[in-house]
Amino acid sequence: MSRYPKSAVTAKRGINQVRTSVEGAGSLFIKIEQDNDLGIDALVELVQDGKPLNQQIAIQIKSGQSYYNTDAGECLIPIRGHREYWSKHRLPVYGIVYVPSLKTSHWVDIKHYLKRNPQATTIRYQTSQANRFDEASFKKIFIPGLVHQVPSLTLDEAFALVRSSKLDEAYLGTVVLFRKYPNVLQVWNEFVRSIQERPAEQIPAHLIYFLAHVPGHPDIFYFGEQLTPATREYARNLISGFRFEDVVKLLTLIDPENSICRGSLGQSIEVVISTIKNSGEILRKVVHSLELDEFVRECAALIVVMNEGPEAASLLTDLANSGSRYASEMLAHLKECGHINPYA
Repeated sequence: MSRYPKSAVTAKRGINQVRTSVEGAGSLFIKIEQDNDLGIDALVELVQDGKPLNQQIAIQIKSGQSYYNTDAGECLIPIRGHREYWSKHRLPVYGIVYVPSLKTSHWVDIKHYLKRNPQATTIRYQTSQANRFDEASFKKIFIPGLVHQVPSLTLDEAFALVRSSKLDEAYLGTVVLFRKYPNVLQVWNEFVRSIQERPAEQIPAHLIYFLAHVPGHPDIFYFGEQLTPATREYARNLISGFRFEDVVKLLTLIDPENSICRGSLGQSIEVVISTIKNSGEILRKVVHSLELDEFVRECAALIVVMNEGPEAASLLTDLANSGSRYASEMLAHLKECGHINPYA
């Protein structure tokens, strides 16, 4: 007697969950029959508030417990022979894993993953609220992300995300708080708390960029709601209270390849640190802390010299005497030009 395999039931359950989510949010789900499956299970025609966005995405759907590592909280999509097909597809390609035990699905940008992991044989990604795939998330997070809009999250939802230890959730919460609620003063309390309490590796780079909007710099680009003078003053007072350990943490986030230059994370960090009360005193303490990484000490010295010019020459001399070649180069430039401006 013929039997209908359990794997087929699970596969259909995943497809139905994705279809329900897409159609429930008002978009169109176009299934590709198995006979024509080259690594894409469906196309989605995106519709927002009843208006077609003239944009489609291709999706690969995997269903079953075998595509989920419970211990790691990680979804798995085998690449097999699909790498070139997915990479060269004319549409954005997303993978979706339906986990029966959780009764949830989670998505990943396949093209982006393959570009960043060219040697991978399996796509692996953590499950989170930021990549959850259901009707509400598809409408409030997924579609806005695709069309470069701010996700439609409430203030409470964004606060819950920004406090998460998962980086994608913290990133999403940070973006929503800044773009939708920049003049809610508690937002700036949360941003400063994140800097002070999170390990450096858990601080989203965008958070530093958003903090740099308070003092501002020439490469800050605004869109959306502007900061009011009252909000700017409130946030400036919070930032001015950063301590030695906060400054060290910020300096460790500077990328050695780009250091402090226009358009870099280092530029935003320099502006934030320069806003801190007694920043010169704190930075001098960093330079003289021999237990710290030499690059961190060099960045601290550079910021002091940018703000104080020739008056900081002795600081560069001390750093050069401890073995820093870069400090020697800065000192020679300072003597020749009278200032140092990495943004010129």
